[in-house]
Amino acid sequence: MRIRWSAMALAVPLLLSGCSAFEGYFSSPEQRFSGLLERSGADYVLRECGSREVLPVQSSEALDALWQQTAQPGQTAIFAELMARQGAQLVPGEVLRMQSHGRGCADQTGADAQWVAVSYQPGWQATLDGRGLHRSEQGQSEVTDSIMVEYLPDGSLNAASLPAHRVQLWLYPQACQEPVSGDYFHMRATLVVDGEQRSGCAYRGREASDQPPR
Repeated sequence: MRIRWSAMALAVPLLLSGCSAFEGYFSSPEQRFSGLLERSGADYVLRECGSREVLPVQSSEALDALWQQTAQPGQTAIFAELMARQGAQLVPGEVLRMQSHGRGCADQTGADAQWVAVSYQPGWQATLDGRGLHRSEQGQSEVTDSIMVEYLPDGSLNAASLPAHRVQLWLYPQACQEPVSGDYFHMRATLVVDGEQRSGCAYRGREASDQPPR
């Protein structure tokens, strides 16, 4: 397996609240949380995956807007994965994904991945991890273990198969709403196979770092 890394780190956070995002900055490091985000009136709580703990979440106009954009009419709970600082309340930072469809906490695709890209129509999925680029489409799977990964100055990422770049995965730091499901992701994705482009959305997996591995 050969994976090459180059250029700059990809880190363009979507902050859910202006100054409030820095509340408790010096007392609590930002952590990743996932679970069922529940809303009652103007109040939010997060029921963490794999835990019985219920965490109050600080509301904001941006979080309200993202909920309105993603949740189905009348929906009171939605799966969410986000970065936040923990204090008396979770102070949200970057929302990685918010989904009213899918497997929620049971979906472990991102557990061992650095990046995950998806599309529901046409249906395809691509994951980037330490073993290479994994792609599944129309019931068929393919693993490309010899790839070059570039982090570009504009915050985008390109993972290309070697030597001929037949398969490429592009990730862009732009908010993405999956057109079929309405689910929200913090990245936009383009999968290129033999010159043919497929559009999708993407999110950072749990194995991703803020900087390319050295």
